[in-house]
Amino acid sequence: MKEKVKEYRRELHRIPELGYALYKTRSYIISQLQRYDCEIKEVFGGVSAFFQSREGNGTGKKRDDTVALRCDMDALPIIEKTGLPYRSIHEGIMHACGHDGHMAMLLAVAGELDRMIDTLPHNVLLIFQPAEETTGGAADICASGILQKYGVKRIYGFHLWPTLEKYSVGSRAGEFMAKSSELDIIIEGKSAHCASADEGVDALVIGCELTGALYRMEKLELPATEYRLLKFGKMESGTVRNAISGRTVLEGSVRYFHEETGDFLFRRIREIADSLEKTYGCRISLERTDGHPAVINDFKLFMEAKELLSKDYRFHIFEKPFMQAEDFSCYQQAVPGLFLFLGTGSEIPLHNGKFDFDEEVLMTGVDIYLKLLREVRL
Repeated sequence: MKEKVKEYRRELHRIPELGYALYKTRSYIISQLQRYDCEIKEVFGGVSAFFQSREGNGTGKKRDDTVALRCDMDALPIIEKTGLPYRSIHEGIMHACGHDGHMAMLLAVAGELDRMIDTLPHNVLLIFQPAEETTGGAADICASGILQKYGVKRIYGFHLWPTLEKYSVGSRAGEFMAKSSELDIIIEGKSAHCASADEGVDALVIGCELTGALYRMEKLELPATEYRLLKFGKMESGTVRNAISGRTVLEGSVRYFHEETGDFLFRRIREIADSLEKTYGCRISLERTDGHPAVINDFKLFMEAKELLSKDYRFHIFEKPFMQAEDFSCYQQAVPGLFLFLGTGSEIPLHNGKFDFDEEVLMTGVDIYLKLLREVRL
């Protein structure tokens, strides 16, 4: 199996594709799954494979309940700089986030399920999902109704994690990965020559004051125990050095785990902006996206996995959640779910042109998936 996992990963690494346009990737996955006794469907640019378990008491009765495993298929618009012999053949596109490894693990699991599915007390649905890096393909997969169709009662997923010790697995109960909303703030002032500054309304000054006020609000008005983030990474203002800026645009991110926290932050952002509008006579508009829900791990599934996996694997419990976003959360809105990190120990950041990992760690992921499938009881 080890050699097959490497083969899967390397073949998939060579053909990275973006978003929903996963033509080669989808074709490759289907070609591998067709060797097994499973029901294969194309779903919103992704692929599902359903393995039906039957009771072994001579009746051959079909089991009703299903456990789902999910991986993501899409790559990133990044130039690969690894120099690997199996590097990307698509210029400017790379599997720089480990999705090739995620798919390889599920294909290896499929091979095992083909021979052992009837030994399990439940069915298994494998989900190969598109567009995790872009528009959030998980929402479309959920909307397709396949979780209900196949009687899915719980779902598991992995993400390779470079800063976690090699071969170890990590997670936490409750808040795990954040909901991420993009926020643009547009400040319309009035431009004037700097020699006649009092005739203008300085959108640059207002932008700086607003940024400081929002940062203070986020820090002081919420308890330290409420995980959240409010940051601006880009500011554009003005046209030339000797003219008061008539327009400032701030681009930032608001991240949180609970809707009440998000509601509070956006309400206070609007209130502070309104106050500055009155003070300076400017106009401030806000534009935002909602993003995916937060990844909130089911407590029961986490405790069960901790007990099962701690016996044979280095199981790390993270003290704090992560502020990165992940659309695995969409599945957790429908059924109990557990998301885990698989440590590569490489320290090479995700979304980096040099991202790579020791493929041996994928076998740890496969083994953990199989252990969960064998030992969990619905």
